[in-house]
Amino acid sequence: MFKVLIADDEAFIRERVVNNMPWEEIGFEVAGCASDGEIALQMARESHPDVILTDILMPNMTGLELAQCLKGEFPHIKVALMSAYDDFQYAKEAIRFGVKGYLLKPIIRDEFIELFQGVANDLKQEAGRSTSSVNPLAVKTNGDRNAYVAVAKQYIAENYTERIKLEDVAERLHVNSNYFSTLFKRETGKNFIDYLNEVRIKESMNLLLHTDYKVFEISMSVGYGNFSYFNKIFKRLSGVTPQAYRESGGSAYRFKEDT
Repeated sequence: MFKVLIADDEAFIRERVVNNMPWEEIGFEVAGCASDGEIALQMARESHPDVILTDILMPNMTGLELAQCLKGEFPHIKVALMSAYDDFQYAKEAIRFGVKGYLLKPIIRDEFIELFQGVANDLKQEAGRSTSSVNPLAVKTNGDRNAYVAVAKQYIAENYTERIKLEDVAERLHVNSNYFSTLFKRETGKNFIDYLNEVRIKESMNLLLHTDYKVFEISMSVGYGNFSYFNKIFKRLSGVTPQAYRESGGSAYRFKEDT
């Protein structure tokens, strides 16, 4: 069972969500409830839930502020929002923090089930990927050294939106970080961070051409918390700014290297 935490400043809402929704039927157990975002964040640090369903407008810390904190501190925790207000601005803000869904109050049972079945599926897939990611020998390549790099590339492709450090990937592979860094450079011809940047920038190019998201929203969605740094890396790799790339329809650049 996956653990979910409920955050809402109204006690009757918390009680209704806990007792009237089919949590167990779709693979969840309610690990606790919080009356504001600050309490929810502290509970997340203590109980490590898989998902937090939070109201947006709460005292001390709003649901959006909570989502922002979780993205930085616990990027693996899924966040879903609920609100009595159908405000598009909330939805736009939620995009920045990787929120999985948005439920309007009063919550409709079918919409709840659809959202949380999707979240459960995501969690199951990630659990499977996590299991395989620590077993490089399960990857069919031409040698153990290539297998480590193949798994690292797979991990980057699936998690580039989150905070990724070379040391974390090396730990997953159970290898020394210095050894892994040297191995990755030898096998790919690129430093780990350079490879990660190329993956992120290529995805940002796709979003610039095929979505209406603002540039800073795209920056956040591909894993860059610092907008200026995103602009710097984008221009270094493409030769143009993100806005110039969008305005040219993708024609005013040549990517310097393929990943």
